[in-house]
Amino acid sequence: MIIQSYCRITNHSIVLDGERQLPLEKCLEGNKVEEDLNAVFELLEVDYSEFYRMDEFSKLGFIAAELLMRHNGSDPHTFKPHMGVVIHSRSGTLGADYRTLQALRGESDDPHAYKRSIPNAICADIACRFKLGGEMGLILADGFVYEHFFRTSYGMFQTDPDLDTLLGGYVECYGGYVSALLCLLTRTKQPLEEDYDLNEERFCIDLLRIH
Repeated sequence: MIIQSYCRITNHSIVLDGERQLPLEKCLEGNKVEEDLNAVFELLEVDYSEFYRMDEFSKLGFIAAELLMRHNGSDPHTFKPHMGVVIHSRSGTLGADYRTLQALRGESDDPHAYKRSIPNAICADIACRFKLGGEMGLILADGFVYEHFFRTSYGMFQTDPDLDTLLGGYVECYGGYVSALLCLLTRTKQPLEEDYDLNEERFCIDLLRIH
């Protein structure tokens, strides 16, 4: 399992395979997260109307996936039965949960707030956009643990012999903090059982260089 390509997004930067995306970064003012993400989305000219119904967490993950897949020449109209998606996060949809609570208390008039309080909706949106037919899932944990990410991704390749590519990484968007790191992971030719410890060490070193 190797990292084929990656996208890194923070409050003020967007990086694809080590290269900063300056035109897109001009949209990131760092003050109002949702407005910044909407501006990036509009600049990308993506035909996906559901974007505006997403919470900030899902918008960040969707944009990172869009940039990564576009950068690697992926056709969103082609079904990809051998590609999956797994997202790690600490806060998940806490922002959407809070807005749902406000609606229940009568402090908000948003009738659709509850629809975005499902954490794995981010994976569903990405899978629908790019027609991914492999496994998908969202994992909530206390921060981004590289070893956990490796073992989860490695395990998905090991248990699903039909899985060739995995779109995986970390997405955190809560309280004004923006951090996303998505990678395209591909299966290597060598058997998954060989040199597990060495593979894990190299994988985590690569992630540390990116992060």
